[in-house]
Amino acid sequence: MKQLRNWTLLFLLVLCSAIQGQVVYPDPFLSDDNRPDGVVFLPAPPEVTDPTFYNDFYYYQWGKLQRDTPAGVQAKADGPQELFDAFSAAFGMTISPGLTPEIDRLAGGAATDAHRANKRVKNYYQRRRPFVQFAEPSLVPETEEEEARDYSYPSGHATRGWVYAMTLALVNPDSANVLLKRAQDYAIGRVIAGYHYKSDIDASAILAATIMGALNGSEEFKQQLVRAREEYQRLKRNKK
Repeated sequence: MKQLRNWTLLFLLVLCSAIQGQVVYPDPFLSDDNRPDGVVFLPAPPEVTDPTFYNDFYYYQWGKLQRDTPAGVQAKADGPQELFDAFSAAFGMTISPGLTPEIDRLAGGAATDAHRANKRVKNYYQRRRPFVQFAEPSLVPETEEEEARDYSYPSGHATRGWVYAMTLALVNPDSANVLLKRAQDYAIGRVIAGYHYKSDIDASAILAATIMGALNGSEEFKQQLVRAREEYQRLKRNKK
């Protein structure tokens, strides 16, 4: 009976996390010691008094003009969307923990490393998001309260998106161009939403590249890549 209560409690905790919209990240491939530290090599975000901030301000205004376009519709959908849902079409195959467990483990674990590396820089610089800075509505007002509690630089969505796309491209190189285009659109959507400045997503691209370099030096990542490629080829054959 006690064991049953424990399992029931665990289920309720997981359910509450899902209801509250908390993301559950797979295990990473890199340790804190060998994950790239963006605090060391990324430049500080520009202050509002810095002349280079004009570029950020320009793109913030540009982004607001895109909100009624197809890019704006996509940006709004991408906010709460799982990465495997956002990138499946570009990959050419539905990705999910159930249908493609090896691919999901590979790309999801890489995205966890992206999240942790990004969070380190965010917490260091603590840059306010554009919609907070200018006290204006974002594209997704229903998530503003949650987003306002987090920081802007670099963009977590953009960093995870780039790493996820580049990892999937290692599994299916034929889809690389489409995946990278999707990652770029995924990143710029955060500017359109008013959640990030252009310099935030630019820093994300640099951080993502360093993470991929570190991942390609990880034996665990390379072994999982072999399994993911085998799974992809098997599923691809079965589709024929």
